[in-house]
Amino acid sequence: MAESGPGSLRDRLRTWFDVAASYSPSMSFDGESVLYLADPGELPQAFRVSAGGGTSVPISPVRRRVGTVQASPTAPNAIVTVDAGGDEHWQLALLNGIDSPKASLRPLTDSPKVIHSAGRWRPDGREYLFASNARDPRFFDVSSIPVDVPNPTPQLLLQGDALHDVLAADADRVLIGRMTTNLDVDLLLREGDRVTHLNPHDTEESVFAADLAPDAVYAAANPGREFAALVRYRPGRSGHEFLREYPGDVELVRTSPDGRLVLLAVNRDGWSELHLYEPSTGTDRPFPTSPHGVVSHVSWAPDGTAFTHDLSSVDGIEVYRRSVETGKPRRLTTSARPVPVRTSPPKLGTCPASDRVVVPYWEYEPVGPVRGTILEVHGGPEAQARPGLNRFRQFLVAEGWRVVVPNVRGSTGYGRTFVHLDDVERRMDSVRDLHDLVEHLVGRRRAERGRVGIVGGSYGGFMVLSSLATYPELFGAGVDIVGIANFVTFLEETGPWRRAVREAEYGRLDRDRAFLTSISPVHHAARITAPLLVIHGRNDPRVPAREAEQIVTTLRGLGRTVELLMFEDEGHGIAGRANRETAYGRAAEFLAEQIGATPAAKSDR
Repeated sequence: MAESGPGSLRDRLRTWFDVAASYSPSMSFDGESVLYLADPGELPQAFRVSAGGGTSVPISPVRRRVGTVQASPTAPNAIVTVDAGGDEHWQLALLNGIDSPKASLRPLTDSPKVIHSAGRWRPDGREYLFASNARDPRFFDVSSIPVDVPNPTPQLLLQGDALHDVLAADADRVLIGRMTTNLDVDLLLREGDRVTHLNPHDTEESVFAADLAPDAVYAAANPGREFAALVRYRPGRSGHEFLREYPGDVELVRTSPDGRLVLLAVNRDGWSELHLYEPSTGTDRPFPTSPHGVVSHVSWAPDGTAFTHDLSSVDGIEVYRRSVETGKPRRLTTSARPVPVRTSPPKLGTCPASDRVVVPYWEYEPVGPVRGTILEVHGGPEAQARPGLNRFRQFLVAEGWRVVVPNVRGSTGYGRTFVHLDDVERRMDSVRDLHDLVEHLVGRRRAERGRVGIVGGSYGGFMVLSSLATYPELFGAGVDIVGIANFVTFLEETGPWRRAVREAEYGRLDRDRAFLTSISPVHHAARITAPLLVIHGRNDPRVPAREAEQIVTTLRGLGRTVELLMFEDEGHGIAGRANRETAYGRAAEFLAEQIGATPAAKSDR
């Protein structure tokens, strides 16, 4: 039975959602303020804080979710993107008066069926560059839009049957990424009406980040390499220059305003390392990374100081300003509510899979008695579980759960070979990794076979369903959040701009339909015996709500224990505060009811 009343499980969860996440900083034109996004209320909104830190002020007068805030380089205004009900059909708007108590919002686009992907300002602050699928829902073209005229009309800059993204811009140039798959990207430089392909390649080449310098383009790319290095492209010269390799992927790259320095972040076993590289001398120096965690954003202020958005598993998700001379961080944002329980940082472990592939995982250990063990599987699958703050995860740990977060084969962060080990016909090898991990934990007395909980979202939701069906003897309960139940219907109904990219990972309907049918969990539901909770958003443009309805209907027809929480005002994930409390509160109750209502003595190591 669910707890209720003061001090209940849901009340304790609420204190974790009171810890606001602050992210995506953008410096105001005058250097006096930093704009950023945060979620202390019902939906993520834009805020302003002094460049020296202090009290934050909300600045986005809108009741919809804000997905981007980018300050103008010349005036007290900003571009924001907003969507409706989690549908990800982002619209552009100009936020005026960011330095006043009452900012106003002026829509720049109003096409509810079109996605407008945030891009970059021109340096004169009169024009904003973005990508949209207005011409064809399958493709994204690059356009510019004037912000200082009423009823502005976008001007097409680059058209093509591909997914384009604006990476950087200056007065005369635009740096564009053209995505063939999530892991194969062309870099295009538009100068005037001329477009130069900077990185022509015959085999896959990943570009994780890129930025403009006065005479070059710097990128995090892996041409012919396992890991992304710092690479330079010079227009007018063929090929690329390897500037420096690191023990892991370079994943963030930003050049300083004067072009003399490159600030970059390296993914080293999931943790972030910051470095400053000086192209003129080829020298590199570590930029102290504290608090220890994950850096998901780097940028520069006009005065040459650096801004980062850090995710610490201990201290929360905040915006920092760093001195270039010392690297010492100064926190600019502070959640009104601190982390209610300071849990220990996770430990990195490895599990040998049955075919000798090494599977890394993070282990979060509670203090005191242990209720049981929960596997949390990330989405993507071209993604990576990192040791930053996850409020629901940390709540579970505080409640006495041991939470194990694997990076099964197919995850990013471990090189080109590893990320392709789950492609198409090897899909079920990644599911087997979860079996091998559970047996590894059982052998170490860190889990009890048959009583392990498993939670995952998106592709991780597929992993939940597939694991419950393939290895029913291992799991005692599952929570599937916006997960894939049927690869055929998923590929048929996902957003048209996503299908080709997803088929590159999962398989093509015109070639692999029989295989995709064979691995779809809905066709193996009879083997699912563990109780299941399914959470989904009606407006999900990525994994349509039909995926949740299929698996729930099938399991109910078989007489299985299954619950469905369908949110009519959500999309791919649960963004609204009240909905998050309902969804994750029920998930926590469900796990406690099924496999861990009473804490047990802490197991031996």
